[in-house]
Amino acid sequence: MKRRARWVTLGAVALGLAFGLAGCTGFWQTAVQLPKLIVGPVMVTGTEGYVLISVIDMPDGGLASIQFGTVGNEAIDHSDIDETTIVSVGKNGFVVLAEAYTATKATLLAVNGTTGILGGEILRFTFTVTGANPTFTVDKTNVELKLADDANTFITVWDLSTTDYHTR
Repeated sequence: MKRRARWVTLGAVALGLAFGLAGCTGFWQTAVQLPKLIVGPVMVTGTEGYVLISVIDMPDGGLASIQFGTVGNEAIDHSDIDETTIVSVGKNGFVVLAEAYTATKATLLAVNGTTGILGGEILRFTFTVTGANPTFTVDKTNVELKLADDANTFITVWDLSTTDYHTR
């Protein structure tokens, strides 16, 4: 009886060791994460507000340019924000080349002329808040696949995220 208990225990230990080694060797791979464009929440202090836009998991050397819609087909919607006070600033090497703001819509083109960025902040919008519930949203369908990487190819598969955190 003792002999049989030892063999059962030894078998259980061997099976646990086999599963543990299989896990360490990458037998179970985690899924590849899609690149993400992260639009943060409107952060308000008094009458001033800001929004950060970041990216994570960019492929092939990173994000090198981005276009938020075109005039007449804008990708950014905003409310309770004074459009005459909106200032966009590129981060991590990004430079804003063109921008247009109306009372409720916006377009923007930004590039990084030196390299791509794999993850981190790319834009910061500051503005004056005019109402109690300011909003700043991005319509993914109007970000016209201008997520171009530094290998001069377009990033065509990506997700839009509106989580309350940002990469740095």
